Amino acid sequence: MFKFAFKNMAIKKAKIILIVISIVISACVGILAYNISEQVDSGFKTTAAYYDMIIGPSGSSTQLAMNTMFFTDKPLGTISYEYVEKLQKDTRVNKVVPFTMGDSYNGAKIVGTTADFLEGKEIDEGEMYSEKFQCVIGSAVAEKYGLSLGSTLVTSHGLTEGGHAHEGNPLTVVGILSETKTAYDNVIFTPCETVWATHEHSDDESEEAHADEQKETTDEHSHTSEDAHAHEETEDAREEHAEVCAILVKSKSFNAYSQLSAEYGENSKLLVINPSEVLREVLENVDMSTQIVYILCIIILIMNIFIISVITLLNMYDSKKEIALMRLIGIGMNKINLVYIIQNGIIGFISTILAFICSRLCLMLMGGYVASMGIVLDTAKIYPLEIAIMAVVFVISVLPTVVCTLNMSKRDGINE
Repeated sequence: MFKFAFKNMAIKKAKIILIVISIVISACVGILAYNISEQVDSGFKTTAAYYDMIIGPSGSSTQLAMNTMFFTDKPLGTISYEYVEKLQKDTRVNKVVPFTMGDSYNGAKIVGTTADFLEGKEIDEGEMYSEKFQCVIGSAVAEKYGLSLGSTLVTSHGLTEGGHAHEGNPLTVVGILSETKTAYDNVIFTPCETVWATHEHSDDESEEAHADEQKETTDEHSHTSEDAHAHEETEDAREEHAEVCAILVKSKSFNAYSQLSAEYGENSKLLVINPSEVLREVLENVDMSTQIVYILCIIILIMNIFIISVITLLNMYDSKKEIALMRLIGIGMNKINLVYIIQNGIIGFISTILAFICSRLCLMLMGGYVASMGIVLDTAKIYPLEIAIMAVVFVISVLPTVVCTLNMSKRDGINE
């Protein structure tokens, strides 16, 4: 029967291909929509659960949360490091983590922070940084650029390629993070002091260049005055660069959080957010988009049922002579029906497997794009409901044939 089913499929391959494409599209869209929504939701909740407060410059709360927790978009600006020192002395606080960003390495963003920011992340090779100009890199960064322990990174100003290169202050890789399947895989981490020192050095170079230009047109006395003035500006620049883009805070209790939020929220220059609340709002928009996709999937599945039913009826109509011949040689109607059920079962099984493979290929293709938004998709992640979706699609692909053959058995219309 399997042999006859395959032969029958080969004869009617144009119609079979149409059914397969229809099933693959609907199943792939459904699996993909569910998988992405679950991974995004899980990633957001896991990341936002640790800190209950983020303090940064005034601006967009969503931008502050996404930049600080997923390294996306640009920082809102900077605030004085004095806020970090003040919070570290506050008895209502369990943990204070400074966060600064502004440089990159071939497009990979560099985050200046303390080792506490990487708490819970395992180091696959090497150790945590302990000095300026040391760095720990994400697994994807190491793989993409062929970096290893001891590698030297010449960073550049800005969050994209093409910025001014900081050749005088390269970073040395002292550690490589284990793969986390999160945005951490795509980032380079270093002490805040590295970022400040790098920018101080850039300012010193600018000041030296400016002093050289003045040297040709000034006498020795004015040159000495200029050097003193430049030195004063350098000291001011160093103080100015002791800034951070955000501060992540873990308070000791809900009351402590409420007090701190009210206290720092009164400052018009600061923005105080609860990352869980902000990301919940983002997820609501994602959920709405996902619901729209699910509705489209249902519509596609309904269309599939219609298409498969019509094609099944046409196949049965075209196969009247074959069925009549099989009846003449003594083959029962139940066996004939079983042949066509097996045929569509094979089509449904192959189609659902292809849909699953296509969904994984789509995840791989989308991985690079969504990584720039701080979302890392794990192609190996399979949820139970994905298997359920595949099972439903398989049943839908076989159901019209079962109904049609059972109806034919009742009427036994081949004798007409």
